[in-house]
Amino acid sequence: MERPTVSVVMVVRNAEATLEESLASLFAQTFSSFEVIIVDDGSTDRTGDIVRQAVAKNPCVNAFYQDKRGLAGSLNRAISVAQGRFLARQDGDDWSMPERFEQQVRRLEADENLAAVGTAAIVIDERGKPIGRFPTVHGVAAVRDGLRALRTTPVHGSMMLRKDHLAAVGAYREAFQASQDFDLWLRLTERFAIDNLEQPLYHWRITPGSAYVSRRHLQLQYGGVALAFAHERWRHGIDSYSALERCAGDLLAFAAQYRLRGRLYGFWGDLVLRGLNEPKTARRYLGQAIRSGHFHPRTIGLFAWSLLGLRWPGGKPLAVPVDCSATETRQSTD
Repeated sequence: MERPTVSVVMVVRNAEATLEESLASLFAQTFSSFEVIIVDDGSTDRTGDIVRQAVAKNPCVNAFYQDKRGLAGSLNRAISVAQGRFLARQDGDDWSMPERFEQQVRRLEADENLAAVGTAAIVIDERGKPIGRFPTVHGVAAVRDGLRALRTTPVHGSMMLRKDHLAAVGAYREAFQASQDFDLWLRLTERFAIDNLEQPLYHWRITPGSAYVSRRHLQLQYGGVALAFAHERWRHGIDSYSALERCAGDLLAFAAQYRLRGRLYGFWGDLVLRGLNEPKTARRYLGQAIRSGHFHPRTIGLFAWSLLGLRWPGGKPLAVPVDCSATETRQSTD
């Protein structure tokens, strides 16, 4: 079998209601040189049967079945056997437009410094009904700057990555139990470039029970760690990832001994206020930042604001409403 250009890496868990539609969108691509690697991460419904049927019907599909391991570790397992030069992400409850892979491959082949390219996306609800267009930014500088301020991030499932660039920065880091993609984008943009296509070639399903909504606080906490690590690498040349691994998910214990804990608490307070509109929680984090000696004007200003019990003073918030009625989702303006 000829080596594929693209390897689709997909991690699924209990996706029986949407997986067949998601896979069908892959097999309808106008670009044909790809394989699909599926990791069933501990499903307890019919997902495993659907995956086995896909393997039986399509020689380009390979699958692994495992006890629950988590997204980052499962993606790394799929990547370890991927044959393609490019890695395409897709989640089992989302779907892609037919020309997605063709356009992303064309863009990557045209720019050797481009490590990854995503697409604009249509947000859909539980029934697959379009809610609106996700407001991605376009242009290498705009994507990089949005990441470093956590104002906007690419849609993870829409991304196609250059495999050798991914290997150069160490792939996904498994101690990040959330925001694994955000940590990766920050590390990639320190050496390479990331961009988004303007066309909405990906349909991203957001529901009240999805991880993006139900684990929002944890995502923001790990997002703050990723931002602090980026600052730490800039200042010291290396970050404290090994300490994050040792904390085994106890982020409060990690923060208490982290050498940039004041900055980390400041990021947490900022993100919780922006992302969850929780002044009380934000005030606790911002107060810890100040007591740790982090006297950044933004931190002090937000602490004073939170003392008044007021909600986020900026523009569009980071949070997704539980009814998923807003299309601003991950977008924010300061």
